[in-house]
Amino acid sequence: MIFKKTIKALRLAEVLLMTGFILIGAIFAIPNNSEILWVELIAVSISSYLLMLSVYTTNSLLGYELDKKNNRLKNLNFISKPIYTISTIIFYGISLIICIFIKPESVILHFTIFVLWFLYGMPGFGKHLPIVGTIIHILVAVVQFNFAYMFIAPISEVSVFISIFFALLISGGHLHHEIIDYEADKSNRIKTSTVKWGIKYTKYFSFSIFVIAQLYWCLLLITGYIELFWFISFFGGFIIHLGMFISKGTKFENDYQARLKYRLIYRIVYFICGLIVALQIIFF
Repeated sequence: MIFKKTIKALRLAEVLLMTGFILIGAIFAIPNNSEILWVELIAVSISSYLLMLSVYTTNSLLGYELDKKNNRLKNLNFISKPIYTISTIIFYGISLIICIFIKPESVILHFTIFVLWFLYGMPGFGKHLPIVGTIIHILVAVVQFNFAYMFIAPISEVSVFISIFFALLISGGHLHHEIIDYEADKSNRIKTSTVKWGIKYTKYFSFSIFVIAQLYWCLLLITGYIELFWFISFFGGFIIHLGMFISKGTKFENDYQARLKYRLIYRIVYFICGLIVALQIIFF
């Protein structure tokens, strides 16, 4: 029972999902190398997961009191503040050591990722202000992608351009995350974009970012920065996402479960898209 509660409090599954948005950078770097650098790939995988664990424990620490009033996050209070603090130091420390030994030049980006996420969770800033949280998500997503990319190949305009696509996906998802927490954030007087403008406008804002991401992805295909297979894989996922938005979007204002189901499905869809592209890059 204690083990299960600890797993929930640390949000290990969600951390794994978010780690995927970092590691996709390493995967897209593989075509620019003559061989797969397995040691570097394993090292950045472990380092990234531990880094995101430190980010989540820090976020839980910063929002400790507010999370008590959020039914979705109340399980996070199973772990005490001192334990969250110690966990953050351990997770970040081990992650940093891996970077120092395997790719010393990655330390700056490693630190930048942590700082940006800290600013996001900081009371009175980041997620507590309209648009600011979304901007931070875009910035940190670009940095994270290139952090992993540099373990396999040098950062380039290609890596930056591709990272923007994933940054848009993450920021669009972040806005829907705000929709999920609308009632809790409103009662806690957290001024997110959704609290300021309401669910109706935010849901269209969120989905419009996903649309912009696909248009941008198309532009990268036309300009030769990505392969046709990569484009088709993620565009196919977007079509499924579009269908979900049409069927579930009208229920967001009054149906909390519809918000959660919508998020679960588009997360699975884009995860599968990324996995398909990753397998194609690694094995074909």
